[in-house]
Amino acid sequence: MSYPMFHPLSLLDRTFEFTGEQFAAEFPVEGQHVEFKEGLSERAVRETAMAFSNAEGGVILLGVADDGTVRGANLKLESEVQLRNALQQVSNLGQHQLQPLVVDGRAVLAIGVAARRDSFAQLPSGQVKQRRGASNHTLMGAELADFIARRFVRSVEATATARQSSVIVDDLALKVARAWGWETTSDGATPELQVRLSDNGFIEPRGGSGGDSLTVAGVLFLVNDPGAALGGKAYVEVFRYRDEGVDYDRREEFRGPLQDQVERATDFILGELGFEMAQLGVRRHELHRLPRPVLREAVANAVAHRSYMALGEAVRIDLRPDRVVVRSPGGLPDGVTLDNIAQRSVARNTLVIRTLRFLGVAEEAGRGVDLMCKHMALNLMHPPEFEADPTSVTVVLRLGSAATPAERAWLVQTLAAEKEVIARPYSVGDYAADIDAVRPQDVALLVRAARGEVLSNATARDLLGADAQEARGSLRRLRDRGLLRQAGAGAGTTYTLSPATTSPNEVRHAPREHEAQVLDMALQGPVTNADIRARTGLGRAAVVQIFNRLLASGQLERCGSKRGTHYVLSTTEANRSASESRSTDTEE
Repeated sequence: MSYPMFHPLSLLDRTFEFTGEQFAAEFPVEGQHVEFKEGLSERAVRETAMAFSNAEGGVILLGVADDGTVRGANLKLESEVQLRNALQQVSNLGQHQLQPLVVDGRAVLAIGVAARRDSFAQLPSGQVKQRRGASNHTLMGAELADFIARRFVRSVEATATARQSSVIVDDLALKVARAWGWETTSDGATPELQVRLSDNGFIEPRGGSGGDSLTVAGVLFLVNDPGAALGGKAYVEVFRYRDEGVDYDRREEFRGPLQDQVERATDFILGELGFEMAQLGVRRHELHRLPRPVLREAVANAVAHRSYMALGEAVRIDLRPDRVVVRSPGGLPDGVTLDNIAQRSVARNTLVIRTLRFLGVAEEAGRGVDLMCKHMALNLMHPPEFEADPTSVTVVLRLGSAATPAERAWLVQTLAAEKEVIARPYSVGDYAADIDAVRPQDVALLVRAARGEVLSNATARDLLGADAQEARGSLRRLRDRGLLRQAGAGAGTTYTLSPATTSPNEVRHAPREHEAQVLDMALQGPVTNADIRARTGLGRAAVVQIFNRLLASGQLERCGSKRGTHYVLSTTEANRSASESRSTDTEE
């Protein structure tokens, strides 16, 4: 990250006399780190200094109009004294410095304000503001509570360790420098690297001959084996189970800097889960059994939000036949509950999650849970399930979709920005032109239309569990994108798949795939008509037909009667499945 001249973290050589053109080039507009003030309002200066201090720091330029025109400031000794006194009224204001400048003969005063790493700046009135873009945002209510919590839950990651900065791996330091946007030379060097690492919390200056110490966050990103360096389980463990028993048949550890732990664990799990295959026309599609963005975010959240005080436990991931379970040591941060986990963003390790975001392996603060839920919904899969107790937070990601592999492949093609999707495996949403513009409820309706159903506002309401306005909005969005065709008007309006939308026969008629889904579910235990409807989205009559075919082929057996009717694998089918499982184990 580059900072403007006179910012406390700026590496630019300072100039104190400018031409108008030079000043405009250095400070073109107001923004995250720059504020223009034409007058010498003490109140405005206090508020902006506080807002910068509660964000990333910044520079206030007095004597400059909002459009960047230099008007000049009437700087007298008493004015400067008054400004200093005004700034002293801000509680916990970051370090700041006043620097007089001259621009085309006019006086300008630059006030450089540093960000607070601990605590936060506040006005005597109790008001708290934070810089966001080119404005000072007032924090109130839950937003203020989240901000305060983030400032006071950083102690562990900021704690100095016994590891000196001399153990930093140069390549890892370069990755962090580039991710943060620090200036690097052509040969990969980072000027004043130690200063940058110290200013941002990766190093704790010690002074003396002993050298500086790495903080916990520094160890997690700047050495090859954080677990060994911290003397605990700062890594990810993956256990694979063949059934619901307590005995696992494979265990893997993923060590290294946090970004490597996330990427390698994600790749390993996706490989273990395998993929579903679908043939649409002459094209073969391979689809992740779990969307990659969902799994990676779950792993990233686990390593980012875990307690690094509880190093007796690793982040643990269990692979079960029907689900992936990610367990992170440490309970939920204060202020976060299972009810508001998708709305409130309170990071236990602020620097850790921020660095993972800069490295491209985690989502922006507050977006992770929403992204997981959205990608699961786009693939017609169960939403993530969160569990928590005082010692851990767990997310359960269930396998299986209400859409067949062919339907998911068709959705990938239909929603893709480019019709020719090259990389694989993939999942619905990976190649969408604008993921934020794709609504999961629209996808659910689109699949039903692709199955040949005629949709109306009433059927859409029933399918989505939505009100009339929401249902109408979904249908019209699909119509406006050319995916559905509207017929009739008023109460008689109906929607069908647009003739311009290619829908392969595999999407409209996939009996074998539905039968395979039913057998997979029966392999886990008894199934009912309602179970199959919930998983596949088929109607009651269509499910009865599937059951009848599987009964006739001798693959299922019917048990019970009326409301108690359920279906189980026949002895022959159960023996065949067990034989295939043993054969797979032998091959491995």
